[in-house]
Amino acid sequence: MKGKAAVERGKGLTVKAFILSMLASVIIAFWTQHSELVIDSPSFNSIHPSIAGFFAVICISLFINPLLRAIGERWALNQREMLTIYSILIVVGPIVSIGGVHFFLPTLIAPYYYATPENEYAELFHDYIPSWFGPKDPEVIRTFYEGSEGMGVPWEAWIKPLAIWTPFLMAVYFAFICLNVIVRRQWVESEKLTFPLVQLPLEMTRDPERGELFNRFFKNGLMWVGFAIPVVLHGINGTHNYFPSFPFIRYKHINISRYFTDRPWSAMGHTELSFYPCIIGFSYLLTVDVSFSVGFFYLLSKAQLILGDVLGWGRRGSAMSQYYLIEYQGAGAFLAIAISCLIVARKHLLRILRKAFLGSEEVDDSSEPLPYRWAVIGYLLSIGFLTFWSVTAGMSLWAALTFFILFSLFALSLTRMRVQAGLGCVHGPMPIQELMVRSVGAVRLGPANLTILSHYFFMTGEMRGVMSVMPSQLEGFRLAQYTDIDPRRLVLGIVLGSIIGLLLAYFASLRTIYKYGANILNRWRVRSMPTIPFVQLRSWLIDPPEVDWVGLQFVALGAAFTAFLSFMRLRFIWWPFHPIGYAAAFTGRTIHWVWFPMLLGCLFKYLALKQGGARGYRRFQPFFLGLILGDFFMGGFWGLVGLSSDHPGYLLFP
Repeated sequence: MKGKAAVERGKGLTVKAFILSMLASVIIAFWTQHSELVIDSPSFNSIHPSIAGFFAVICISLFINPLLRAIGERWALNQREMLTIYSILIVVGPIVSIGGVHFFLPTLIAPYYYATPENEYAELFHDYIPSWFGPKDPEVIRTFYEGSEGMGVPWEAWIKPLAIWTPFLMAVYFAFICLNVIVRRQWVESEKLTFPLVQLPLEMTRDPERGELFNRFFKNGLMWVGFAIPVVLHGINGTHNYFPSFPFIRYKHINISRYFTDRPWSAMGHTELSFYPCIIGFSYLLTVDVSFSVGFFYLLSKAQLILGDVLGWGRRGSAMSQYYLIEYQGAGAFLAIAISCLIVARKHLLRILRKAFLGSEEVDDSSEPLPYRWAVIGYLLSIGFLTFWSVTAGMSLWAALTFFILFSLFALSLTRMRVQAGLGCVHGPMPIQELMVRSVGAVRLGPANLTILSHYFFMTGEMRGVMSVMPSQLEGFRLAQYTDIDPRRLVLGIVLGSIIGLLLAYFASLRTIYKYGANILNRWRVRSMPTIPFVQLRSWLIDPPEVDWVGLQFVALGAAFTAFLSFMRLRFIWWPFHPIGYAAAFTGRTIHWVWFPMLLGCLFKYLALKQGGARGYRRFQPFFLGLILGDFFMGGFWGLVGLSSDHPGYLLFP
């Protein structure tokens, strides 16, 4: 039996599964560039889990596998193989998008293309940019933005900087793997986090009974009812996108702040209602306190803005701004969540350290994706390499080390929010660079540190980017445990997939950008986002901000309130407010889109539990999984349609 179990565990990363995952990675890499850059359909790999990865598994489960099973049982992929493919693709997805190249590549040349005598970029900070950071040839830079007119990609100018940056990015991704290995057992086995985003792929890929083409999930009528709702909704609206005379159903971005135009109510800013089926579905899978808290604290943040206006905050001459109320509290909340996770896991972490450095036989790490010694030393070496790389580029040792410690804490918080609250689209609070400047002052950091930190904005400006790779990895590890996939083979697949995905992303994205020119591609990804840090850098250098003591008080307030919520939740079972809801609500952009559907999902779950208890919840679960499946299926479907032309694509999300 033991030998048989070992063989079964090895059936995750089979040759067949690896080849298919790499083939899918190639397709996704090129498909993503057309979808997200050319036809401006940014939902393809910018929400998590990746629509592209999900769509691949949907196609295998619904179409490819039944056909192979009809030919012969041995030809079909089993659940372990499908989940291995899925686990690799949800990591590759963000890497070929904003988690790898879309913000990163333009950042390397934006400070040169946008330099003018008026903004004085050249005089202010060009001398602090290492010569090996990116291409310097004016023609290479010009054609990046204006198109190469059929001349192709000037690879000779890009090979050296990409060869230098690739180890940097891979060190970031490997540090994520090591952190995930360190916290996995604590979060999965001790705290029993729900991992809501893995429930649907688990159900979709279950092996059917012998002789059957589909498993029980696909035979559930309630699931197909849920599936039909987003299919009809996106079918109508997607058709309208290509044929404007066709009817349109407004279900998202319903602006309700237009009804509150008088002060102080207008101070709450833009507020909207949306009815995303997948968010409603995911929220149904959460614990009620998490989804309720996201909506509650979002409304509380609006109440704070209104109160702030009444008190005069944010008005001309005021010592405080509305920015303090939201962004600074959010930063404190994120830091507090990460630190509280480490405090709660302190005994587990001590056992890991004993295993890593003393070889303690009391700690069994044989079922972990990496031995604990590898994970601890691997993380330390990764952070050490990233710090050394940054110091070589011109940063001070203390500034580089501070940045990567904060980066690790923010990534840990994001991962916790994803695996506990299913928040696959979190914009994040204020960037780490801003937090550092406000904490020690721009003069203390100096122009060299500020310049390199500004280049790292592609990692911190949006948490949907580079940081989103970490929770995707951990979800793969959770799926491996659910289905007894060999986790160490899975890590090998994820590492190889990350390397191949990054190289594919370089090729596919540069090919697309030089063909069309960045100036006519997706504005946010290749023009706006990469220029933000250098506009900010100019401001810091011309008028250096001092330590922002008022802002730091709000950071402390956010951290203290998060700690209070954590304490109350641990002490009292009835306590309804969750710290993750507070942290998520005090972030930017994406929370405006998801707060209302999360409240709807919370309401539906509450009603199901109240009327039928746990049995009632399980009875209606297929319906809500169907909502998610239909949303992601239509995202892939309209992505395929978009390949046929350069017509603006259909936006599934936001």
